[in-house]
Amino acid sequence: MRQILIAVALAVLVSTAGCAAFGGGGDAEPATSDGGVVEANDPAADATGVNQTVRLSADESVAGSEWTSLSVAYPRENFTVESAQHGNVSLGVDTDDDGEVDERYDESHVSGVNNNAYSFTVELDTGYELSAGDVVVVEYPAVNNPAEPGNYTVTATLNDEQTTNGTVVVE
Repeated sequence: MRQILIAVALAVLVSTAGCAAFGGGGDAEPATSDGGVVEANDPAADATGVNQTVRLSADESVAGSEWTSLSVAYPRENFTVESAQHGNVSLGVDTDDDGEVDERYDESHVSGVNNNAYSFTVELDTGYELSAGDVVVVEYPAVNNPAEPGNYTVTATLNDEQTTNGTVVVE
C-alpha cells in the first residue's frame, strides 16, 4: 500500500513540477523508474548549462540515516556535466509527499560539489535524518544535453546506499 501511495505522490510531483518551488518547469515529460525523477528545464538537444532537477524518494535502505550525498551519473557518451558552485545547487526535502519542499538547505550545508565529464556528486552536512518516503530534491545547474533527441537513462544514488534509475527526455 505504501508503494502505491509513493507512486501516486510521484505522479503528482511530475504533474506539478513546473509549479514547485524548485525550478524545473520546461516542456520535458520526466519519466519515473523505481521512485526517481530527472527533469531538464530545457529539454532541447544541444542545450548547454541546463538545470537538471532530481527528485528521489528515500527507501528503507537510507531511512534513519542523515542525508549526506546525492550522486547522478549520465550516459558518458551523451551528456557533459560542468562544474557548479555550491551556491548554485538547490537542495530540499519534501517530507509529507505533497509535492512541496518542506526542508530547504543552502550552500552552507554543501560540503562539496564534485563532477567529472558525465556525473556529479553533492556532498552535504544537513543534519537531516531521512525517513522512508521522503523525497529529496536537488537541482544541478550545469548539464549539457546530447545532440540527439531521445530518452536517456540516468542513475541517481542517495547516500551511497540507494541507487535508482530515471529517464531524462531530450527533444
